[in-house]
Amino acid sequence: MRGPLDVSSSHTPTWRKLLLTGALLTSCTCSAFSELPFSAQLNTLTEGASVHLPVPGRLEDSLQLMPLKTFPAAIRGVIQSELNYSVILQWVVTMDPEPVLSWTFSGVPCGMGEKLFIRRLSCEQLGTYMCIATNSKKQLVSEPVTISLPKPIMQPTEAEPMEPDPTLSLSGGSAIGLLAAGILGAGALIAGMCFIIIQSLRTDRQRIGICS
Repeated sequence: MRGPLDVSSSHTPTWRKLLLTGALLTSCTCSAFSELPFSAQLNTLTEGASVHLPVPGRLEDSLQLMPLKTFPAAIRGVIQSELNYSVILQWVVTMDPEPVLSWTFSGVPCGMGEKLFIRRLSCEQLGTYMCIATNSKKQLVSEPVTISLPKPIMQPTEAEPMEPDPTLSLSGGSAIGLLAAGILGAGALIAGMCFIIIQSLRTDRQRIGICS
């Protein structure tokens, strides 16, 4: 039966020697790598890879949204107009050299020039308009402007009048008759009470006369 291995023995197994050798090589490699400059480490890790970062502001320089002058005035990019009324959109930004101005309606070209006139607004012309200005140096795009019909104003709902209950409503003649009947009934009730009181008094007197 074999006993446990003795670490202090001069006959170290082969697998222990391999472990010690690997540990020494690893520690030496890590030490050498840590002494390299940070840029050298990046070059080693990124060798053969090309990274192109976007230049800030390049997209904004090539595509800027510019305001338009409109009639009627646009509110938050929306023009509300009734049908058969005129609508005018105008490019107001100055460019050098002079740009070529083109207009689009829902992405489809619809006109050229500094102004876009809509003589009589129709349902087919409701939508979003933009202007594109192009010269030899750059291209500018206007903010989109949407033409729509005015929203209907909601009127406050009026309370419906209550119809009188036919069982409780009375005409003029019926009301007078009912009032007269009530008065007569009250008079009869008072007369009856007076008659009863008088009779009771007479009865008491008669009893007193008999007893005396």
